[in-house]
Amino acid sequence: VEMRAAPWTDPTAGLASGDTDVALLRLPFPGQDSLRTEVLLTEPRCVALPVTHPLAGRDHISFRDLWDEPFVAAPAETGWWRDWWLAADEREGHTVHIGAVADSGQPDDWLTAIANGYGIALAPESAARYYGRPEITYRPVTGVSPSQVGVAWSPTADANPVIQDFIRCCLDAMPPHP
Repeated sequence: VEMRAAPWTDPTAGLASGDTDVALLRLPFPGQDSLRTEVLLTEPRCVALPVTHPLAGRDHISFRDLWDEPFVAAPAETGWWRDWWLAADEREGHTVHIGAVADSGQPDDWLTAIANGYGIALAPESAARYYGRPEITYRPVTGVSPSQVGVAWSPTADANPVIQDFIRCCLDAMPPHP
């Protein structure tokens, strides 16, 4: 197994191009319908914002309170995947305001834009553990759908015993999904 990170500009992590045989991904992602996926876990989304932001002191933040805030976004070419992370469909018609684009696809660019006050961002709850920085705080958000992590592979790999063993190990390692 060779583990590697994929840039945000490729939400399929190489599955679409055939460079990757199997991937652990945030669901949903573009091209998901042509692949096989199994959900491994579901977690709430939170909001990442600078510690100096007026909402940073709240214990919980309603998504409605974020509608007029500028957001740090993935590049436009990621299409509806970017829209999903901006929760564009959950804004009841309110326009998304983009304050910055993290176009390198690396978490550090995204975090730096947030820390510098260019915008805020929705993130999976686990981001607080993995991407903690003293100038950024993560707060629970109500009124927005959760994020899921899944294992994904091409249907052509259904007969590949190595890939199927990897998938089985992923599923066995997780508690049952509701």
